[in-house]
Amino acid sequence: MTRRSLITGLLLAVCANVWPVYSSMVVRSSRADFAHLSIAFLVPFVLILIANPVARRHRLSPRELIFVACLGLVAATIQGEWLSGYFLGIISAPTYFASPQNRWAELILPQIPSWSIVSDSYTARVFYEGLPPGSSIPWDGWIAPLASWGPFLLAIMTFNFSLSVLIRKQWVEHERLSFPVATVLTNLVEQSGRGSLHECVRSRLFWLSFAGLLVVYLWNFLTWFNTSLPPLNLMSQWNIPLGRDFPALWILNQPMTMALGYFTKSDVLFSIWFFHLLAIVQVGIFNRLGVSVGGSDLWCSMDPTIGWQSFGSMIVFVAWGIWMGRTHLAAAFRQAVTGENLIDDSGEVTSYRTAVILLAVSGTFGIFFLWQLGMGALGLAFFWFATLVIYLGLGRIMAESGLVFLRGPLSAQAFTWHTLGTAGLGSKGAVAVALTYAFFADGKTLAMTTMAHIPRLGQHLERKDRRRLGPALFSAIILGATATIGTTIVLGNEWIGSFNFGINSFDGTWDGASGIYDVSASRLIVDAFGTDWRRVRYLGIGSLFTVAIILLRYHFPGFRLHPIGFAISSSTVLRSSFFSIFVIWIVKLILFRIGGLDLYRRAVPLFIGLLLGQITGVMLGVVVDTIWFNGNGHFLNRW
Repeated sequence: MTRRSLITGLLLAVCANVWPVYSSMVVRSSRADFAHLSIAFLVPFVLILIANPVARRHRLSPRELIFVACLGLVAATIQGEWLSGYFLGIISAPTYFASPQNRWAELILPQIPSWSIVSDSYTARVFYEGLPPGSSIPWDGWIAPLASWGPFLLAIMTFNFSLSVLIRKQWVEHERLSFPVATVLTNLVEQSGRGSLHECVRSRLFWLSFAGLLVVYLWNFLTWFNTSLPPLNLMSQWNIPLGRDFPALWILNQPMTMALGYFTKSDVLFSIWFFHLLAIVQVGIFNRLGVSVGGSDLWCSMDPTIGWQSFGSMIVFVAWGIWMGRTHLAAAFRQAVTGENLIDDSGEVTSYRTAVILLAVSGTFGIFFLWQLGMGALGLAFFWFATLVIYLGLGRIMAESGLVFLRGPLSAQAFTWHTLGTAGLGSKGAVAVALTYAFFADGKTLAMTTMAHIPRLGQHLERKDRRRLGPALFSAIILGATATIGTTIVLGNEWIGSFNFGINSFDGTWDGASGIYDVSASRLIVDAFGTDWRRVRYLGIGSLFTVAIILLRYHFPGFRLHPIGFAISSSTVLRSSFFSIFVIWIVKLILFRIGGLDLYRRAVPLFIGLLLGQITGVMLGVVVDTIWFNGNGHFLNRW
């Protein structure tokens, strides 16, 4: 680690958090908080790659660029509705939106510890509506909730970091997961070798895809100025109806999904699109037959029946992964506790002993914090179990599939609600579950998917630099969080009020912070209910089906269906990736049939160009919006 790489990485962490706030909330242009490989990180990182060759004496080496990428990759998951949006919304909405009609003052506010939210009504009001002329930001009202939640959020990050260190060897060396995101980032920074950016830009295939996609963006920019010109809707969504009561197939081109999918194993790609298609058919049949388990929860699957079925699959998928790595994990924990030299951890980003200590301390603190919020023992057990399943499950799925537009099939909150009900949670515990959306909304985890890539990318660093990566990473996280949360508070107070930002977190709609408390209040109004055994039954069905898939793959090595596909088949977000995954599976199938591995490798520049074309197009679109359409921008990036 050099001083210049550290400074560059920290600046990247701040930039990746600040520019999306301005782009989405002020300019009303493209948002950057959708993908697990965030556009918020990729845009400034690509600018660094462009500027690096002309930096001469200050040129960053590939190892330094990997170090910079690690800091930006994780820190970018703080911005927008990854964390900062829902976090600030959850801790401010109860005070601002409480009214006689929603009965929050009666049902919600008495159950919330005052230190965990913005309890001062004036502080909440000026954040949503803007300050009166001549007034200053009431920072005093923010101190208690930020100081309370800050250590907890850092503990979650620490837990994920420690877990990633402990599982790296199992995933990378024993199971040899492909890590498409790490592969692409490594290719971008390398200066030589097949697949490196340096070699890709010499290929006509690279310029064919890069320029072709960029032309589409540039033409569409012209249509913003001259509405008589027809836009090229190559990346718009088309719906193909399959019949009455059947969900439509979404046809949507996602260049990033295609680019990363090219580095994913074909059986994984096949399983993802096959099981998603099967899920759509299942939903349609269930709709025709009138099979239902009730309403869906926020940010879960396209249908609650198959959502619980998929979550049962994910539980087995995660449990099987732990079982496969039991020997390694047991040795790592034993080495940490006893000091025996069972595994060489000198090449890890931190020692196993340090990782286990951090895991235990951060995990204990997380349990204690939610207990202080009002969650009881049963609620803690069920919530943290579901959270661990989703974190580990999505982390592994992204590492193995490269799928970056990804949510869990079920939220940990929905799992806890319906397995315990208000009878098991109690009113205080139920409201505490609502408060957990502050760090775990939208079903995307708190950086676990990107954190799992850090030990893998760290293998490209020199050994002496790997142990410095952890402290630098957390410095980037803290700086990024401070930058994005501080910027959002300032803009809310001194601009037009956060209610007018145009994002779900603050606008009082059903799928934002206000909607979360509305759902909680409505459930507290009705009589206490217990376990929803209809949903649990489908959880069991999904679990058994996944056990069957795993056993078939174990006994028949040629069996092509992979449990990853079934575990996320019900995801609403996956609907937007379905077509791109299907296309890239077909492309890889044809390439291998025609020219084998050599042709596959020669086609790599085509997909690197596709990725960089999308990044460049979004970047230029934000610039055009900022200059000519500020406040009335255009949406170029989506699920």
